[in-house]
Amino acid sequence: MRLTAVIPTRNRPGDLGKAVASVCDQTRLPDELIVVDQSPGNESRLVVEGLMQGGGPMRLDYVHDTAISGLVDAKRVAAGRAGGDVVCFLEDDIVLEADYFEQIERGFVERSEMLGCCGVVTNLPPLPAFYVGLFRLFHRGMFADRRVGIHGFASGRGHALIASDYLSGGLSAYRREVFESVPFDIANDLFMTEDIDFSTRAVRCFGTRFYINPNARLAHYMSPANRAAVGARQRRKVREFFVFYKKRRERMADAANFLWLLCGLAIEACFAAVRYRRPAALGGYAAGLLDGLRWRVREVGGRKSV
Repeated sequence: MRLTAVIPTRNRPGDLGKAVASVCDQTRLPDELIVVDQSPGNESRLVVEGLMQGGGPMRLDYVHDTAISGLVDAKRVAAGRAGGDVVCFLEDDIVLEADYFEQIERGFVERSEMLGCCGVVTNLPPLPAFYVGLFRLFHRGMFADRRVGIHGFASGRGHALIASDYLSGGLSAYRREVFESVPFDIANDLFMTEDIDFSTRAVRCFGTRFYINPNARLAHYMSPANRAAVGARQRRKVREFFVFYKKRRERMADAANFLWLLCGLAIEACFAAVRYRRPAALGGYAAGLLDGLRWRVREVGGRKSV
């Protein structure tokens, strides 16, 4: 099995260097590393090429193009260039455990019908004690997310794979044939929900052949570079969930679950306003409602992205 590792990046040379170093230190190296760099400068490229000096079995494909428009477009470009049987997407501010790719490969070998999976994050930020229960209370039906309660809680090896419609984009892996049938949605300006948008469309196309692999783990050190302010994040999150709902809705129950989710997101915005002392979180929520109501789902690859 050939593995391709993909890291989209923009303006994070220090973080990217740590991520690439952890890729180079793997017990099972990927066969190729594709870095898709949207930075205006050359700092990131110099860092990566310095780390890759000396050759070795892992091939570097460095794509430096500021015309690439955002995370989803970067993934689209990388998937089109990948030569691996399995394409593994990573973020540029992560550090992999040493056997990450070994565990990813093992999962695909042992469960040959699997078409995609994601690993888990080990270093979740401190969360209020009630967060997981509150999250599950408001994320129902088409919004139910099995990842919450798994990230940050896995230890040891030998865990069973967990079937899931939702895969985490920055630590996901897909067999290459998935991309032949499921296009990336670069038309609807997704970022925060781009991972669940893609994975749920893949499930619709191929059925329940997607899993969480708790044995493949990494630490996510969230870089402050390129991070939106609290209000802007709330606005984008609400708007993107509107888009996600409009693309997937089928039954009356979906509408009820979406309205219930909006109630939960309102509580989250209130909590963020108090916790961070940023009233803009509430304004962002209101603006996101307006954005979402007005948004018309745009077609992807010549057809509606559903």
